[in-house]
Amino acid sequence: MSKATGKAPAGKSDDFRRRRLSLTDVDTSEFPETEPGLEKTPSKERARRMSMSPEMDQTPQQDTLPFPLKTVGTYSCHGVEPGSRQGQTNAKINQDRGCVVYPFAKNYALFCVFDGHGQHGDKVSHYAMSTIPSTLEEKLAKGVKEKDALKATFLKVDGDLKKDKTIDAELSGTTAVVLLYKFDETNKSVARLWAANCGDSRAVLHSNNGKVTDITVDQKPNSPAEEARIRKFGGYVSPPEEEWGGPARVWLDANMTLPGLAMARSIGDHLVDKVGVVADPEVTEFVIDTTKEDMIIMASDGVWEFIDSEQACKLLIKAQEANKNVEDATFQVTKLIETAAAKWRQEEGDYRDDITAICIKLRMLHECHFAS
Repeated sequence: MSKATGKAPAGKSDDFRRRRLSLTDVDTSEFPETEPGLEKTPSKERARRMSMSPEMDQTPQQDTLPFPLKTVGTYSCHGVEPGSRQGQTNAKINQDRGCVVYPFAKNYALFCVFDGHGQHGDKVSHYAMSTIPSTLEEKLAKGVKEKDALKATFLKVDGDLKKDKTIDAELSGTTAVVLLYKFDETNKSVARLWAANCGDSRAVLHSNNGKVTDITVDQKPNSPAEEARIRKFGGYVSPPEEEWGGPARVWLDANMTLPGLAMARSIGDHLVDKVGVVADPEVTEFVIDTTKEDMIIMASDGVWEFIDSEQACKLLIKAQEANKNVEDATFQVTKLIETAAAKWRQEEGDYRDDITAICIKLRMLHECHFAS
């Protein structure tokens, strides 16, 4: 792997590297069909359905999904990078992962988005997706409180990843935004939500009155608390590049040797865990009232790079209006991803990041749960 530098790449053909999470090289070898140690662990309490966010050109089979397509919509769109000829693009290996799990533990549903980065980012995000649900379910079954269970799960998965010799996660990692959603059996319109976040994937709540609330906060290296921790452990944070719009980055030292990571927390990236890049998630708790809140959006930064939280919500509302006001989460999330892809084409030309998004229609989610 080549040494990263703090300089901006020269030339339009190299512009695709400017906004990436790490300045280290990316391997484009094929993702293996099967990987050791990534088998799903069945629930000890009851059968569950786990669906992975499909590529945009795939049509999910409704009878295999945790929720109807109109209730929970999710897709993942692989990125592109410059080809060998002018104007040509090549498909990238999709390093994003998304999943929906239901029924989960007792009276829960689980929603996850992961955005891998680095040479083995696809393997790290797949590992996280494959192990977080079963690990979290085991913690909850033992009576661990939700917030503590989420924190312990992230740390255990990261620790197990470090021991796994089949995946090199020294310079590769993944974001993780995980929503643990608990239905209230005594009040069918109310739920409790715990959101665990590492990195800069994001979850957003939309209310009936138009209010938009960020459920998670992006953990950028130059956020005051994050930068203070990194500097305390001897790391160096370079400021955002004003000239070409590059983000703040984490380095091992002031010489900016490695790795140029554009987030302060992640699963993996073990080279920089000694300088304060941690897998310990921030966990926030919300009370959801479906008579007041109507929708949650989760997405990797393939959406958030050029679309902010309010714009994303407005896009989905407009998509519903264009669909004759028929609530359809899959239709809406498709429009969001298509718009994000168009923004990448407009801003970056022949480069596009992977894009993954989940749209959850809350009232319909509760109707599905209590009808079962």
